[in-house]
Amino acid sequence: MKRIVAAVTLMMLTLFSVASILMQPARADVIVFTAQLLASNEVPPVTNADSNAFGSVTITLDTVANTARFDVSVGGIASPAIILAHIHEGPAGVIGPIRVDSGITPANPIIPVNGNAAFTRSGLAVPTDVRDRILANPAGFYFNVHTTLNPVGAVRGQLVRAQQVFTNTPTLSQWGMILMTLIFLATGMFFLVGRNRLATGEAGATLSTPSPAIDWRLLGKVALVVEAIIAVVLLALSSGPVDAIGALASGLIVAFIVHLLIGSARRR
Repeated sequence: MKRIVAAVTLMMLTLFSVASILMQPARADVIVFTAQLLASNEVPPVTNADSNAFGSVTITLDTVANTARFDVSVGGIASPAIILAHIHEGPAGVIGPIRVDSGITPANPIIPVNGNAAFTRSGLAVPTDVRDRILANPAGFYFNVHTTLNPVGAVRGQLVRAQQVFTNTPTLSQWGMILMTLIFLATGMFFLVGRNRLATGEAGATLSTPSPAIDWRLLGKVALVVEAIIAVVLLALSSGPVDAIGALASGLIVAFIVHLLIGSARRR
């Protein structure tokens, strides 16, 4: 009995360690900022054909790699092209220097369709000192988009740090690793219980096939309880299909292990 308890404890610790490594929270060193872009925010405010322009930007800053990603969407653009887009350093009402460039140029512009445009730029270099100042004071920086009619700036907005929720949701490949670990544990438990039966002289156990019998009725009951608990948790967390499939599949293997332990205890 002590050997089984020790083995089960070791297996559970192994599973916990693997799950802890795989289910790491979303990276806290990736910070997200947003800005609402308006023509009226420009200095001076836009008064020509682009005066009704608007938009938004999501800026994802990797504080370890010192890179940024821009996801930009604009509308109401009357100009034939977007020629520049940057993060500038400066508070509201002040024109400041460029600190992070999108790479868009007049020679490589973004062409709006019916006044609308959306574009993404990633892997943009962010100097360390600029990174630190953005983190310390986002409102001291602004993002703006420049057009052919307004080369100084068509829409602008100050940066705001977005509220981030870090989750422990595994990826598809991580769920696969968790399932493989559980299968390994279930296999080890199956033969461990069988060898324990052999050692105690239970009927039906032989030297060549020290395997326990599977109690299908007990397995069904345990699986029903385990899967019901998992389903309630999934509903409470509003989990997606990948997590639902991974968690329910893991539950079946866990139920198999629990049924082996219960069956072994009953036969003692």
